[in-house]
Amino acid sequence: MRRQLSALLCLPWLALAQAEESAQEIVDNAPSQETVTDLGRFEFAQKVTLQGGYGPDQGVLGNDRKGFYGLRYEPTLAWYSEEGAWSRWQGFTRAWLNYNSGQASTPLQDNDTQQIEYFSAELREFYLRRNLLGDDPRFSLSLGRQRFGDYFGLWWDDSLEALRLDYDDSFGRGFVAAAQKFHSYNSDINGLDASQKDIAYLMGEYAWRWQAQQWFGLRLQLEDDHSDSDEADDPQDFDGYRAGLFATGEQLDWGLLSDYRLELAMLDGDSDFNDGSQQSRNGWALLGEVGKRFDELPWQPRLVLHAGLTDKPDEEGDGFYLNDIQSDRVADPQTYSTGLVSAFIGVDLRNLAFYGIGLETQPRPRHQLDLRLTDLHLRDADGELPLRVDEDSRSGSHSLGQSLDLNYFWRMFPQAFEQRQVQVNALLSTSYFRAGSAVRGLDNDFQVAFGLVLRY
Repeated sequence: MRRQLSALLCLPWLALAQAEESAQEIVDNAPSQETVTDLGRFEFAQKVTLQGGYGPDQGVLGNDRKGFYGLRYEPTLAWYSEEGAWSRWQGFTRAWLNYNSGQASTPLQDNDTQQIEYFSAELREFYLRRNLLGDDPRFSLSLGRQRFGDYFGLWWDDSLEALRLDYDDSFGRGFVAAAQKFHSYNSDINGLDASQKDIAYLMGEYAWRWQAQQWFGLRLQLEDDHSDSDEADDPQDFDGYRAGLFATGEQLDWGLLSDYRLELAMLDGDSDFNDGSQQSRNGWALLGEVGKRFDELPWQPRLVLHAGLTDKPDEEGDGFYLNDIQSDRVADPQTYSTGLVSAFIGVDLRNLAFYGIGLETQPRPRHQLDLRLTDLHLRDADGELPLRVDEDSRSGSHSLGQSLDLNYFWRMFPQAFEQRQVQVNALLSTSYFRAGSAVRGLDNDFQVAFGLVLRY
C-alpha cells in the first residue's frame, strides 16, 4: 500500500495541487497579469517580502541579541484551461527565492520549517487540479505539492505532496487527502531531514454551516512514520492519529460576544525508539479565542480573550505535541500572521497552559494597532519544556513568564500601475518577554521587527 501511495504521489512533473488557502490567496490578495492564448488563460503574480529586526539569535530565549534581515521574492503562475468561473483544469506553481541572515522572522512570513541562512531557492508549490468532477462544481481533485493551512497551525501548516479531494457548497465543506513528503525542492538542501522521511499522512476535515456565520466541524489526521532510521536526528517513529472538533462564529449579535473560535485535538498512538523500545503516547490540546467588537466606539476596538491548555503528561515522551507539518502559528488572512502566544516566542504545544487578553483597534481606515498580553505556565513543573531556551535548568516552579506584544499593521489602498494593481502591507512588531521562575537563569528578553510586503 505504501509503495502504491509513493508511486502515485511522487510525479512532480504532473504539477501540484493547491489547497483552498493558496487558491484564495491568488484570487484575493495577489494582483495578477492575465494572458489568454489558445492553451488557456495564464495569470502571473509577484510578491516581495522584506523583513528585519533585532532580537535573540535564532529566536532562542537566552541567546545573545543581534540584528537579522531577510528578503523573499515569490513569483506565482496560475493556469486555467478555459475562460469563465468553471475551468475544468487548473494549474498552479509558486516559488521562493530567499536571502536570510538567520532563523528569526517577522509574522508576515509564511511558516518555513527549513529556513536557512543566506541564499536559497525553493519550489514551494506545484499542482494540477481537476474541477467539476462528474460535472458537479462542488467536487475537485488535485495532485502535487500543495499548501495545507488554517487559522491555527494546530492541524497542518506546511506544503507537502498530496492527492486531495475537495468538497465545497453553501452549507458544507471539507477535504480528504493522502500525503507524504518526498523531497525538499530546495537549492541548498539535497533531501529531507531524517525526521521528515518516510512519513505518510491521511488527513481530512468536514465543516457544517449550522447558522449564517457559524461553522462546526471534525478533523482527522493519521500518521504512519516508517522511516526505521538509526540516525540521532530521528530518535523515534510515531504511528497513530489525531482527531478533534472545531467551531467558529463571526459577526454575532450575542451581547458580550461577537465572535469565537475553538479547537480541540486529541492524540493517540505508539512511539517506536531506535533502541527497539516502544511507548504508547496520548494527549490532547484545547485552544480558544472569543472577541467582542465595539463598532460604535472610536477606533472600533475589539476586545479578545485567548487561552490554550494541553494535557499534563505522566512521563517523558508522553502527551500532546506538534508534529513536523504542524506549527504554533496563527494566520489571519485579513491582516497578518503571528505566534500562538507571541510574535517571537515559539512554543511546542505540550505541557503548557496559557491565557491572555488582547485589544485590536483601527485608528484610521486600513490601519490596525493591536496589543496582546499572555501568561504562560507549565502543566508539570518537571515535564518537557515547550519553549526554546538556551539552557534548560528547572527550578520546580510552574511559571514560564509573560509576553507583551504591540503590532502596528498598515494596508495601502491598491494603486494602478501599467494596468496592474500594486498593493503594499507593512507591519511593525515589538515584543517583550518577562521571564518567570520555571527556568533558572532565564532573563527577560525582547524583539523589535518590521516587515514590508509588496504584491504586483
